[in-house]
Amino acid sequence: MQTLTLTNTGGLAVKLLTDKDFGSGLLFALAGIMGLVLTSSFEFGSTAEPGPGFFPVILSTLLILIGIAVGLGVLLRDADPISAIAIRPFLLITCAVIVFAVCIEPFGLMPSVFVTAIVASFARANYGWVHRILAATGLAFFSALLFIGALKLPVALWSF
Repeated sequence: MQTLTLTNTGGLAVKLLTDKDFGSGLLFALAGIMGLVLTSSFEFGSTAEPGPGFFPVILSTLLILIGIAVGLGVLLRDADPISAIAIRPFLLITCAVIVFAVCIEPFGLMPSVFVTAIVASFARANYGWVHRILAATGLAFFSALLFIGALKLPVALWSF
């Protein structure tokens, strides 16, 4: 019988604590538990007449089950250790989100998406300028077609 004690001999605890899938599963399960706690005061209802808590409870339960399945999958295979955190992509993607939030009001959707995609593309070091501009242009046009054309969101296309 294995115990969950932290040893440096490669025991079960070390395998669980250093595995990517176990960490991901734990985050899924914690999100599901938080969803259940936050929606516990909502009326559940029934399948015929679902209440406001029906859908959140179902989704939260599914998140917990997915978390358990992903997290315990580490017991069936070799551990995939957590690698070092890549700071550059993390910071650039975070900056891209901030750039979009700052640019959407004064400049409109297409310029904001274009600049956001350019900033985010620097998260990958070996991405050429032609690819950056083509991807940003494609994303800007696709966003305009989707959000303004198809979904009719009240967002300015350009507002210089």
